[in-house]
Amino acid sequence: MDKIYRIIWADDEIDALLDENSKALISQHHVEVVKCYNAAMLEEKLRNTSHRIDAVIVDANFTAKDYTPSVETDVSGFRRARGLIGEYRHLPFYLYTQRGNLSDLVDEDELTYFKDNNAILFKGDNLSPLLDRIKNDVDKINSAEFQIDNQFKNELFCCKIFDNHCNGDSYNIIRSLLIKNQENDLQNSEKHLNEFRTLFENMNTIAANFGIVPEKLSLNEFSKFLCRNKDSKYHVNEDILPKALYEILFYVIRLVQDGSHDSSDLQYKIRRYIRDTQDVLIIRSILFAVIEIITWFTRYVEEHPDKEENLRKFIKVENIRDDEPEGIIEQDEKGYCHIDNKYSVLIRNRELIGKKVKILNSKENTSSSTKKYYPLFVREEDLQLLE
Repeated sequence: MDKIYRIIWADDEIDALLDENSKALISQHHVEVVKCYNAAMLEEKLRNTSHRIDAVIVDANFTAKDYTPSVETDVSGFRRARGLIGEYRHLPFYLYTQRGNLSDLVDEDELTYFKDNNAILFKGDNLSPLLDRIKNDVDKINSAEFQIDNQFKNELFCCKIFDNHCNGDSYNIIRSLLIKNQENDLQNSEKHLNEFRTLFENMNTIAANFGIVPEKLSLNEFSKFLCRNKDSKYHVNEDILPKALYEILFYVIRLVQDGSHDSSDLQYKIRRYIRDTQDVLIIRSILFAVIEIITWFTRYVEEHPDKEENLRKFIKVENIRDDEPEGIIEQDEKGYCHIDNKYSVLIRNRELIGKKVKILNSKENTSSSTKKYYPLFVREEDLQLLE
């Protein structure tokens, strides 16, 4: 059965426009027209028509309430119809007019929507160009590609930025899977688990390049580091990944690690499970979790581009010692005193800056100002001058 396109058409001369020849042509294009003579009727039809509406056509010169314009330059209907565009932004609006110079009737800013969307068409003897244009636009708007590109505009933009950092392909992978999900076509999708793993490997590499994580971490170590897991080999001074995403990251990395193999000794055997059950819900959950993590990560990198500053936010556990024998007191660019980028030092005697000292005692740094740079804290009285 041929698809039907339903259009609301508002024009005080609509009866003259839709003569027998025009009606036959409209029928051939599989178009149904709901006629309106003024903007009040248009608004009522938009609000109360029970079946689907695909597009709206309006004239430049028609009334808001009456059936015929009181003057030739009456644009009250156009203005009222234009006010509906924001409320019905899912519908394309077209201006179909006989007037060549519209600036004589309305202000330029009132035409912005129609000009930006190339939606000003001029009346002629043949309706085919108008009908073809509307059908093409409606097909595009209703396509999964168009809907995904609009619904996930910000997330897909983050994917492009992510790819620029690693010459990756997350944009195409994520967009393709979102379209398949929209079309209910995620069957046999266990193969994408390998692609998800590659995305996280790229994320690990990007994070190391920006000093957000240490270099050469495995994926499991990467997730433990970001989640400040007790089994991590590093002490992280402040949250990098929001706590709300801790379990999401753990969950996804465990599954994509498992799903990138197909041997019998795996913990979860997710690839086999998806293949045997054709359960697409797991793939959906992983897909949207991956989108969440990539979006967060890309924004974090954009907000924290300074590698040296990022490197100060963590230290290897084996390097954190309470009996550090000695070090030189230095002052950073913010005026904070420290020893070896590990210890925040509180001193009253500024002449100690540059001096070599022995650390007699230290504790965890709880200062909101300096703990993200230096994990431990030393008081002046716990220092012994060595020179």
